[in-house]
Amino acid sequence: MKRFKKDFASKLVGIDFETLEKNNNSIFGLSKDLKLIYFNPSWIGFAEENDPSESLLKKHPLGTSIEKSISGEEIKSFYIQNYKNVLKTGKVWRHEYECSSPNESRIYHQGAYPLKNGEGLIIINTLVVKLSMDDVNRKSYKANKKQYLDSNGFINQCSNCRNSQRANQPEVWDWVPAWIEDMPENVSHTICPTCFDYYWKYNSIKYTSSNKK
Repeated sequence: MKRFKKDFASKLVGIDFETLEKNNNSIFGLSKDLKLIYFNPSWIGFAEENDPSESLLKKHPLGTSIEKSISGEEIKSFYIQNYKNVLKTGKVWRHEYECSSPNESRIYHQGAYPLKNGEGLIIINTLVVKLSMDDVNRKSYKANKKQYLDSNGFINQCSNCRNSQRANQPEVWDWVPAWIEDMPENVSHTICPTCFDYYWKYNSIKYTSSNKK
């Protein structure tokens, strides 16, 4: 399956297409209406490593809206709002997020760069921190559905840090590596209070303030 639209290279300004292709960072492109128009080989490799059960290009082929590939309404709103702001202002947006595996704590830096004449975005994801879970002393919990299954029959998992919410102690969110490696069908993606404070409250204030300048 194709990784990029025919006219993608013509939209690039200050960035060489071959540079994107050879880059070890995970990179994808969006059109001005925020549909997927490009994946570099490193992004394909990253996606397959994190979800080997299904091909990225089959799950989210070219032309798919980026909204469909983001889990959790709060996180989705956060990214869409900031991507639209880059298109509107032409200013680069930078952001750090967590994307940990069962055995590694990983923090990524994301940069959203505007394409020629506001025709889209280049999104570059750079790994900045990778540590063993043993080194960060992150306590792991067993995948006990009785402990995490809510009254509606769902396991609530944070879209960012990927911790799961306890059913009988909703203020407590635990790291359950088994559900990172093999996510149950009844997982409902939401956002934990800590990530909500950063993504929604703090960044909404920062976003609003920057637009007033």
